[in-house]
Amino acid sequence: MKRNWTGFGVLAPVALALVAQAAAADVLVTLGEQDFTNASTPTTAEFLAAGGNESAPFNGVFSGSDNDSNFSASWTFASYGAQPTILGANLKLGIFDHESAASGNQVAAFTLNGIDLTSAMNALFESSGGASREYNIYELMLPSSVFAQLGTGTATFALALQGPGLGLFGESVFNGAALDFSTLSITTTAPPPTNNVPEPASGALLSLALAGLAALRSRRAP
Repeated sequence: MKRNWTGFGVLAPVALALVAQAAAADVLVTLGEQDFTNASTPTTAEFLAAGGNESAPFNGVFSGSDNDSNFSASWTFASYGAQPTILGANLKLGIFDHESAASGNQVAAFTLNGIDLTSAMNALFESSGGASREYNIYELMLPSSVFAQLGTGTATFALALQGPGLGLFGESVFNGAALDFSTLSITTTAPPPTNNVPEPASGALLSLALAGLAALRSRRAP
């Protein structure tokens, strides 16, 4: 029996397009790899070994030290392409031995493409974690004032710490640390309605596509 594939040929791409639209909501880019869990206390050797095959500055190498200098590093997300419409964004960061449990504020500077976000990052650091040799994960919701910069498709973050740090005998002048990973998440489309009812146009197209697929199955039946 000759099968009529015309309906499927027209409607299947519509159904696939609707699925693709739902799946393409966010941009998610990670540099480095998350090697440890939040609030864990790996040894320096374990941290170095875990990041040994990753790209700098996520390769387990410390920047600065408790003896003569402070942590300073920058990293760039450049592979996600221009985003003309951004509804929300956040940055996740894994850092080891940043010692924010010491007195004062340990974040000397934190910027995105030169835009100052120091206060926001420092508030995260001071809110939890930061003991000596402690590994912590922080997630910063990025303000709408930086969306235009994120939309260019290239985002360079730079973080610098300052003393006091934590040494064997209490607080020390300098503050070293090491990065583990960083993830940039950008929301580019609105979430679906909470009642899961599709918009009229999308609902009609989806119903039409499903009807076509049902018709195709009935024609294929013996």
